[in-house]
Amino acid sequence: MRPPLLWISVAFGAGLWAGLGFLGAWGVGTWGVVATVLVVARGVARQAPVGAAIGLMGVSGLLWGAAAVREATATCQGMWGRGAGGVASRAAIVRLADPAPEDGGLVEARVEGGRCGGALSMRWPASHPARGGTLWLVAGRWTGDARRGVLVARRVRQLDGEAKGRGALRDRLARRTGALFGARAPLVAALVFAPNAALDPEVRERYARSGLAHILSISGLHVGFLAAWLALILRKLGLSPGARAGAAALLLVGYLWVLGFPAPATRAAVMLVADQVARLRQRVAAPRGLIALSALVVLFADPWALQSVGAWLSVAAIGAVIWADRAMARSPRVLRLLAPPAAATLVTAPVTAFAFGTVAPIGVVANLVAIPLAAVAVPGLAMALALPRIAAALSHLLAAGAGLGLALLDAVARLAASVPGGHVIMIAGWRAALLWAGVAAAAWWLWNSPRRPWLVGARCGFVVALVCWAPVVDTALGGASLDACRCLTVHFLDVGQGDAAALRTPAGRWVVVDGGPRTPESDAGRRVVIPFLRRHGASGLALVVATHGDADHLGGLPAVVRAFRPDVVLEPGEPLGRPLYLEFLGEVEAAGSRYHPGRAGDRIELDGVMLEVLSPDSTLLALPLDVNEHGVVLRVTYGAVRLLLQADAGLPVEARLAGRVGPVELLKVGHHGSRSATSDAWLSELAPREAVISVGRRNHYGHPAPEVLARLARHGVAILRTDESGTITFSTDGHGGRVRSHHD
Repeated sequence: MRPPLLWISVAFGAGLWAGLGFLGAWGVGTWGVVATVLVVARGVARQAPVGAAIGLMGVSGLLWGAAAVREATATCQGMWGRGAGGVASRAAIVRLADPAPEDGGLVEARVEGGRCGGALSMRWPASHPARGGTLWLVAGRWTGDARRGVLVARRVRQLDGEAKGRGALRDRLARRTGALFGARAPLVAALVFAPNAALDPEVRERYARSGLAHILSISGLHVGFLAAWLALILRKLGLSPGARAGAAALLLVGYLWVLGFPAPATRAAVMLVADQVARLRQRVAAPRGLIALSALVVLFADPWALQSVGAWLSVAAIGAVIWADRAMARSPRVLRLLAPPAAATLVTAPVTAFAFGTVAPIGVVANLVAIPLAAVAVPGLAMALALPRIAAALSHLLAAGAGLGLALLDAVARLAASVPGGHVIMIAGWRAALLWAGVAAAAWWLWNSPRRPWLVGARCGFVVALVCWAPVVDTALGGASLDACRCLTVHFLDVGQGDAAALRTPAGRWVVVDGGPRTPESDAGRRVVIPFLRRHGASGLALVVATHGDADHLGGLPAVVRAFRPDVVLEPGEPLGRPLYLEFLGEVEAAGSRYHPGRAGDRIELDGVMLEVLSPDSTLLALPLDVNEHGVVLRVTYGAVRLLLQADAGLPVEARLAGRVGPVELLKVGHHGSRSATSDAWLSELAPREAVISVGRRNHYGHPAPEVLARLARHGVAILRTDESGTITFSTDGHGGRVRSHHD
């Protein structure tokens, strides 16, 4: 029988979802929620206590969500996001939650004083290192909206150099981490005390591909590790059960305070404390009741956790692990070991597929090794950081041992990430979620079917199918391995009516030029570009080029920047007031990428590949031309081979660049083959062997224009079109080139 608390939690969550989504404009305050709950409870409690409680909690969730929206809109981020219109100059007094590094980057802070408060994300200026917990006056440009806004701090002045509060403790921990662990300090911080630690994208991608991403996010798993070690240490000290429970609860609350009470960690702590209380009172605590209680507490404390992917994954994973452990209690030891991670992988797969487009079945095996290593390494790291300075020798000893465990953990992640078919890359969204939900449903059906002999083989077959699922899906989605040639490879992606290209250097670094279109129904960045990069092994981006601000080029780039955090972002720097452009700038700031306005003469060299900006220059930008003519035109050179990526530049730019470009092997035709580009004089100078036209199968622009196709044919240029050939790939070793196309 399911405990009533489960239905009560579900009712509260459903009401909360409605309140967060629909009732924010009502302006219902917290006291209104409390008063309404008390009045209704008194009237119905005697008649039908359980049913009344379920209905009451639904109404409570509805009003609590409305109150949360009202509270969020009163913060600085909420007020600025609504009233700034995208970009505005703002100033605030803030206390830093974490240290700000010398090279700048994204910093979390809390506003103190003034008309508004709340948490705030800031892009901290370089060469202004700051200690966590210190008070600063910051002024800069607000970019973004009320949900994803960033304050780009241009001027900062320290008001109080004395570090206080949680930021002060994090600051001391960060300094101690750097002293004990050196280059591994960011990874240690991410595992122990800094949920938002800035890690190398390659590290995050490696753990995601190996099914171990949950280890990098401080979650219930980490709280469980620390709780187990605390229980062991307190038992060795000879404390009574009640004293042990009280001491462990206080220490866990202190740890959660340092973390900032993230939803997954809070859920685990509530479950542990509730279970311990039940044991002390000699009561049986139903696992489903514990999960429901912990979810209810988390949602009450932080209503916005309902929209957190981490919270959903945490609840789903712990529920699956508990169920599998109980279901396989009498099975052979091997099955008891494999069942919990397999169940957690299946249950969380629809969520990860929907949110990230990635599922890693290899994690079923990798976690068998990684979790025991993390169970030793994480508490060891925490104790090494927590010991006082007078115990420096013991701290260094613990750091050395935990560091060894950390190195082994990283080796497991590397090995698991390299297993062919170990992870599945899909297009994030409902289709991927439904596919994996179907897999989970099939597994549930097989498990609950009558125990007939033929089903034994079916169950075993399903396990084998699960192991083989990744390479099958990856192949079906068009995954392709790169050849062994140390070549420059350029993929002109089939994004419909728009432009997107991905360049891979001979050493394996990636450049993205434009991200395709975005409409209310489809985002080419999420739908095409991100899955393509992940299938081909990209863990980060060296450079992103936004040629100009039109939606058919820029639309998919916010999602790409958010997913891969490029080192450098280059774009024309033309101040556009369009919401999409402002969103793009906000994502660049949030990613901590170096920003550069591209100008003629700029040169970027990557692994022997030269990217030269031929246009625009300052004079051209001052002319009252269409935004297409102000776009970035790139010449790409590798060895003796040159390519020209013209974006949407047309006849005016071609005339300005006449005589300065020279022959090229391949031309990405300007403006999707519009008649406003690709003149005879231009083709005579470039003399390309191939021309790529990025164009949608259905477009009302008439692209490509018949006269452009005729001009290309007269000049003997081979024409390749994404609407006919799908993704077009050009590879060169610096001496010659080859082209292939495939529907990706």
